[in-house]
Amino acid sequence: MADIISTIAGTGVKGYTGDGGPAVSADLSEPFMCELDTKGNIYIVEATNHCIRLLDIDSQIVNTVAGTGKAGYSGDGGPANEATFNEPYAVQIAANGDIYVVDRLNAAIRKIDHNSGIISTFAGGTKGGGYIEPNDCFLVDNTALLVADVQSQKITSVDLLTGAVTDVAGNGEKARKGDGGLALEASIFGARAVCKDNKGNMYVCEREGNAIRRIDTKGIISTIAGTGDFGYEGDGQHSLKSTWNGPKAIRCDQANNLLVVDTENHAVRQIDLNTYTVQTVAGGHEGGDGDGGPSTEAGLNRPHACSADAKGNLYIADSDNHKVRMVTRDW
Repeated sequence: MADIISTIAGTGVKGYTGDGGPAVSADLSEPFMCELDTKGNIYIVEATNHCIRLLDIDSQIVNTVAGTGKAGYSGDGGPANEATFNEPYAVQIAANGDIYVVDRLNAAIRKIDHNSGIISTFAGGTKGGGYIEPNDCFLVDNTALLVADVQSQKITSVDLLTGAVTDVAGNGEKARKGDGGLALEASIFGARAVCKDNKGNMYVCEREGNAIRRIDTKGIISTIAGTGDFGYEGDGQHSLKSTWNGPKAIRCDQANNLLVVDTENHAVRQIDLNTYTVQTVAGGHEGGDGDGGPSTEAGLNRPHACSADAKGNLYIADSDNHKVRMVTRDW
């Protein structure tokens, strides 16, 4: 039996409607991330609606929890649903319910307190706090937040208690150099996304480099996927023989796979971290077709993120289709 794809949010029409109703009847605008909390609820980051919406997994109702729908940089110290963002790209939800948002064009990491709903700037802001264009974030043990900055070419770690920012990878040069050495001394070719596996290895998605790098627990960096060339080859082969086209997101699932959103190939692919074999798991051609059928026969349109739940099901931010889609996996 094949993995089946379906739409769980969005009509396919670009817009900003539907709060308080079924998620499949809502209009979205360029969802760039869909992230799960501990209960399985889905936070949808809409870049050009400048907001975060919450899809309740039980009721399937969607509501805005942060942002007004207008671009800006306001609201710190007040309710998150009265604040403005400028193209938010990513979100992480801590175990205690605090929400961290990458506010891309404001070059800020913002925090929404789980008790009060009050928003504040947690790190960076207006390009004066060390970030140029943060694109992704990833929580580590609910003590630190990793941030990928695609323009500074660095991965940083923000201490959740103190707010202190520390470089953990990248020397600021936009290139792929330094494999076999310390990640802090290496260069990164488009630091678009970051995540960790359950063994403590860190992975960096290189947007312009069309590759994936790994940083082991000793801080040594290496390339694990991609020849560096643009393309869509290598399924069924070792990841070092594969080609990609502007990959923009990475996350690990519970089965020791690294999910890679191969944006300009309109696909989600996975790298088996036991064998380093590459396989497409959803999409592979541009389109919005395929709901109710096998995920690898469906079309996607420039997806920007993918998350996995504990059962292995995938949730895809199908950005230019203005939808969130789900792949029910046959494991």
